[in-house]
Amino acid sequence: MMRKRRRLIAALCLLLTLPLHGYAEQELLPAHMNVRTLYPREEASAETPAPPQDSPAPSPTPAPPPPEEGDFVLLGHRSRSVPLDMAGYYLEEMREAAVRGSMSAGRAAEQSRNAALAAGGMGTAVSFDDLYLLARVIDAMAGSDWLTDDFRMCVGEVVLNRVASPEFPNTIRDVVYQRGQYAVVNTAHFAALTPRWECVDCALRLLQGERHMVAAVVYQADYLQGELFTMFPDRQLGSTYFCLSDRLELYS
Repeated sequence: MMRKRRRLIAALCLLLTLPLHGYAEQELLPAHMNVRTLYPREEASAETPAPPQDSPAPSPTPAPPPPEEGDFVLLGHRSRSVPLDMAGYYLEEMREAAVRGSMSAGRAAEQSRNAALAAGGMGTAVSFDDLYLLARVIDAMAGSDWLTDDFRMCVGEVVLNRVASPEFPNTIRDVVYQRGQYAVVNTAHFAALTPRWECVDCALRLLQGERHMVAAVVYQADYLQGELFTMFPDRQLGSTYFCLSDRLELYS
């Protein structure tokens, strides 16, 4: 009996405290708080989700530029074909053959270059024999390491001025082997001489039209021979004078 009473009293006490507990809990909450603030996740899940915003449309890919002449597509990439300068290529072959002293290679390169020029290549015809002989003359007379390219150009230019002059023979070979003129070409040193690169380069520049003096400069000596045009002093070789022809009327 006692146990039943105790259980009954405990149950009644529990029933009496429930409303009071709920009231106290309601009074303890601040005025600005409610169930929504206490349970934000549940409230957010109850709301209707916002519709997704449309992503901006991608900008259109610009159209590739129109193809130009010489363009071609390789593996999806545009490339351009560049025509080879075969005339220039064979000219380099001639230059290298001259430095090596290979007459056969140089003449073969000259023939190939002439064919390239005939097919529309750019440049002027150059004789390998003229290139080789002129380079050797320049080397024999101005090939020392301490001399300048300007001096070498003037040495070779006198030879070409004589070729163009009515006072001298009209080929490089005849000019340099003319009796009493270029004594150096009759030596054993000249017979075995292979021109250096810088001398071949100066000879090639001259044969392609480059000039440093006027056409009337046809004399070169270690003394004055006619009216002076320019000179190159040198402590080891002495001064070299480049002088004008006495018949200037022939060069006007």
